[in-house]
Amino acid sequence: MVISLHNPEKPLDILFKECYYIHLDHEGGTGRIPVIDDCCYDLVFFKEAAGIFYYGENPKKVAIQNKVFTIHNVTPPYRIEGTGALTFFTIKLQPWVNAHFFSSLQNEGVVDISKFDSQLLPFYQQVFAIDEVSGKFSLADDFMNKNLFELTPSMEFVKEICGCVYESQGKITVNQLSEHFNRSRQYLGKVFKKEVMYSLKKFIITVRILDLVKHKAKNPDISLTHLSYDYGYFDQPHFINDFKKVCGVNPLQFFNNLPEFLLRHQ
Repeated sequence: MVISLHNPEKPLDILFKECYYIHLDHEGGTGRIPVIDDCCYDLVFFKEAAGIFYYGENPKKVAIQNKVFTIHNVTPPYRIEGTGALTFFTIKLQPWVNAHFFSSLQNEGVVDISKFDSQLLPFYQQVFAIDEVSGKFSLADDFMNKNLFELTPSMEFVKEICGCVYESQGKITVNQLSEHFNRSRQYLGKVFKKEVMYSLKKFIITVRILDLVKHKAKNPDISLTHLSYDYGYFDQPHFINDFKKVCGVNPLQFFNNLPEFLLRHQ
């Protein structure tokens, strides 16, 4: 597996968190890439445009035949499988611009977005025509620079909320955010859902669990019980329930089969 990651510099970091290139060449069998929903929508460019997307606890499967797609409103766990090679180039948006790019989404699952922007298919052709990964990342910066815009006051406010959640590693409550910003819970929830297309509570839980996953991946000897206490969970059922909401499986199942793909989050 080849995984390469690129983080944008200012001012592009206003629009996207990162982009990454993944190539999995699994000769003679089925290649599998797990996916975790981090509440940031993705522009996914799929070189082979031939695979299966599995989602849900009792997995449903959907054929992927799209060169450019995003994933919308499905239940974890997720994974993508394909015969032979799987090659993806993905641009991960900042959460506060999710709605700017994708508020018109209606279908669930794997959604073809090639018609959303006339630049997407030409970008697909260009990014896979270049062999050097650094060149692919330069193309992504150029592409997103063409989409650069000034954030609305609402987006700026949600950006501040996201910043607090990220800085706290998700160890924060809606009530604490309400006090910090001197706004009601209802107002925060409404403006956040409008821009991010996820509830504020789900976003907080997701940030907390993914930070916990990164910490555990870097410190494999730490016990899950100790780790859950560090992240504010004082009863195991609550911890397991939140973990399953984000990762789709319980913590033991997840860490006993820690996907190599997730190591990119470190």
